[in-house]
Amino acid sequence: MTDSLLFDAVREEIAYAFENTAFFRKHMEANGLRPEDIRSLADFRRIPPTSKGHYRRGFPAGVLAKGYTLTSPNVMRFQSSGTSGERLNSAIMSYDLARRQATGFGVHRGFDGLWQPGSRPRLCRFAPPNCSDVECATGFSTMEDRILADGTLVLTVAHDLLATPEWQIVKALDEIEQYQPDLLVVDPTHFAFLTRWARRLGRKITSPRKLHMVCGYTLMTRVARRQIEEFMGPEVPIGDMIGMSELGYLGFQCHLGQRHINDREFYPEFVRDDRPVENGEMGELYVTTIDDGLIPRIRYATGDWFTPTGEACPCGSDLPVVRIEGRGTHMVRLRDGRVVTPGAVDAVVGDAPWLDLYKLEQGEDGDCTFRYLPNDTARPGDEAALEARLAETLAPNRVRLESVGYISCERSGKFQSCVSHLSAEGAR
Repeated sequence: MTDSLLFDAVREEIAYAFENTAFFRKHMEANGLRPEDIRSLADFRRIPPTSKGHYRRGFPAGVLAKGYTLTSPNVMRFQSSGTSGERLNSAIMSYDLARRQATGFGVHRGFDGLWQPGSRPRLCRFAPPNCSDVECATGFSTMEDRILADGTLVLTVAHDLLATPEWQIVKALDEIEQYQPDLLVVDPTHFAFLTRWARRLGRKITSPRKLHMVCGYTLMTRVARRQIEEFMGPEVPIGDMIGMSELGYLGFQCHLGQRHINDREFYPEFVRDDRPVENGEMGELYVTTIDDGLIPRIRYATGDWFTPTGEACPCGSDLPVVRIEGRGTHMVRLRDGRVVTPGAVDAVVGDAPWLDLYKLEQGEDGDCTFRYLPNDTARPGDEAALEARLAETLAPNRVRLESVGYISCERSGKFQSCVSHLSAEGAR
């Protein structure tokens, strides 16, 4: 789709949302705007961004388009994990989710054989319990209780990841073996935890079918990816998904390791200080849906930050390449006014073969604590070398390292590798 055709599609989405959703009509009218006023990109940027709060307050009557209800054919209901606060109820058309997923998978050659005409891949999900609408945290539900309407088997895991007991882990491993999936959809930190246990128990994670893996839900750290790749081997294609519960696949990682943003089903913007950023600059992702008949979203502020590179990818996809920076509420704020993103922290840590898990936490005083779980390969100089790199990156703020045996998850059940109480407090 050319830029002019894409913007024409955006204008059609604006007109549709204005005519068919009560919330967006009020949003436009409150700012003295009508669809016919939006004739250029400059006009488009006059529309104030929309947010989760708007859709949380308006759901469902204020945000569903006229003629739809939550029981309409092909409507799938979702609930977010609550990463940014309260959980968000939402809905999406099954075919919109499917086409966004197909566009994402299209950048990774390893996923070419997953969807065959007439076939329906078998999915297993291993992710924070809040990311599923079934009870999977206690481990007492049956496998049948945790199979969703689309056939996805949700595996059991404790709400606090590292507190998951051995019997519950064995149950998850047994169910993967029994269900024989084509696709594992996982939180990478959770799945790295599962691989550590599987190695300890002498178990493998395999399927008689060709196995694929999609990682999502949280930042895929280099530490988690290293463990997953080492355990699963090179024959299992692994792709990192850029996505949100309410929108589905916003992008995907290609077979060469680059992240691509979907600019076919969405019109993406990268915005900082109310202006579009240049290539190489970091900005918050705003998305406008294209041809979403159920819940059209215009300039939807995702809270996730990326750096568009402007570079062509040798994988062959023309979808824009981005670098993941992380959530704005997780950024480390330095005393000299700079910010360090979760993505930047992860680059400093690297794949770190001597540790299994880490979390950098910035306190309200601005100082940082880096907690980590070492493994048997840790050497005396490893911590000192990492401490020096972190100290340089986070200066003038102080950082101290702690070797620990346990690190807690967030309230949402997700394990975030980088959190900042300063950024989180500033967002309230």
